[in-house]
Amino acid sequence: MLIFLAGFFARNLFTLKNAPTNTISNSKPQNILLPQAKDGNYKIVKVIDGDTVVLETGEKLRYLGINAPELNKPLGLSAQKFNQELVGGKTVRLEFDRDKLDKYGRLLAYVWLDNMLVNERMVEEGYARVYLIEHTAKLKYLERLQKAEQLAKNAKRGVWFETNY
Repeated sequence: MLIFLAGFFARNLFTLKNAPTNTISNSKPQNILLPQAKDGNYKIVKVIDGDTVVLETGEKLRYLGINAPELNKPLGLSAQKFNQELVGGKTVRLEFDRDKLDKYGRLLAYVWLDNMLVNERMVEEGYARVYLIEHTAKLKYLERLQKAEQLAKNAKRGVWFETNY
């Protein structure tokens, strides 16, 4: 048992010592490894819900600027299904803004499928709302997202029809 524990701790020290320097740094260094946020093309291997997917790299990605209902809330499963139909198993292009990670260490990005901004489409179809994080930089596509949200509201689509979200 002692040999196992010694090996476990030695492995963690070696991993952290040789890890990339992509760590959270507030006032003092922390040993939290974060994903690499790089623009480019990635395959979606799993759709978790209406605003979160898993990339071929194993990293979780949350769509920047939007919030879809959780799976156990009204429209949660519908949002997941629509997102799956849009991007499941497909290669998408990620575009990062100033904020590249959320507080849970997930990547934050705009997701493009050909010329379609998936974040915007989720909002326009009523499967998500515009979501802004306090004390963060203005989103590059904020006006597009807000316009899509207004279209969904006017048409009473999705979350704008449901009163429980």
